[in-house]
Amino acid sequence: MGYTHTGKVLINGEVDRDQVFKDDQELAVIPADDGRQIAEYIKGDFEWWYFDINDHAAGCFVKIVVHIGTNPLRTKVSGQLAVSINSPEKSLSLLHPFDISSLNADTWQCNISVSDKIKIWTEFGEHPGYVIKIDIPEFRCNFRFRSEIEGWKPLGKQVPYQSGNRKADFSWIIPVPRARVDGDFCIANKVYLIYGAIGYHDHNFIKVDKKKPLYLDEMVIRWHWGKATAGVYTLIFMDVTTRSNRTLSLMVAENTRIIYSCNNLIESTVLKYDYDEHLKAEFPESMEIRSLDPNFSLRAEFGSGRILDRRDLLEGVNPIIKFLIKLLIARPAYHGILAAVRLEINGKIFEGTGNFESMVFRGKVVV
Repeated sequence: MGYTHTGKVLINGEVDRDQVFKDDQELAVIPADDGRQIAEYIKGDFEWWYFDINDHAAGCFVKIVVHIGTNPLRTKVSGQLAVSINSPEKSLSLLHPFDISSLNADTWQCNISVSDKIKIWTEFGEHPGYVIKIDIPEFRCNFRFRSEIEGWKPLGKQVPYQSGNRKADFSWIIPVPRARVDGDFCIANKVYLIYGAIGYHDHNFIKVDKKKPLYLDEMVIRWHWGKATAGVYTLIFMDVTTRSNRTLSLMVAENTRIIYSCNNLIESTVLKYDYDEHLKAEFPESMEIRSLDPNFSLRAEFGSGRILDRRDLLEGVNPIIKFLIKLLIARPAYHGILAAVRLEINGKIFEGTGNFESMVFRGKVVV
């Protein structure tokens, strides 16, 4: 297998669009890339393993994230399992906190356990994949992911960021751009059977320098990320705006083969904003991704859908401090959206579904 990738990401997210790679070792996702990347978490660090499942037949969307992260005021690092479920009967978001000392995670592969309640591990074979077994209050599941597309790593192993003498490293890899998922889950004493659903998995980390840390909200203004399946095509995009640069990545696969991969050869545009009365913050209602490459014609429109998940990124902060931050600095918020997708590629139009996320740290930014 293997694919051609255009655009190398440099320090601070700057992109050299003239560099082209094919079967480059830097871009191949290996099992160790999906293992634990931070040996000892310090304030400012983040690492998370993200999985989601979209079952069109059952009308269910399930998101599972094992997350290690720093609280908004940077006083501690803690772990949590975040689960979001959208079914025809019920929508539910759960947070299951855990002590980092109870986390066991291999460095050479994805093999995660938290006591006997959360277990995620890699299966190797003709179709490598993952098994997820969770049993917490209000939710249990048993899923098996079988990869259908090779891993994608558009940023290389990690991107260094620096402001003055302060430093941090950022990484985003996609071991599973698309998978077939079978299994079951249970909420509110109702069991849902999953068969032939579409799965996805990525792994991120932000590691700050121990002596001179550059914190996430000082580095990143906002990011958008999304994916879709339409006809025989799978599409993934990422758009990160930092204080110094903007990095945009795109992957397109046809059936099981990646046919296009690039950095900064696309436009990512919010077509319309909506207002969340619950969080008192704006969020993208619809988005457009358009190729700037004259040799590859693509336009994808993520239409208005429903909110899958939302979060106040200042959750848990003293109400007075929170009020002052939102009044004087920003209204940091996260939104996950389920969307209908219209994909126009090489002159042909396909209808499909997808989801996208907006993570805002420093207020609304229209670029």
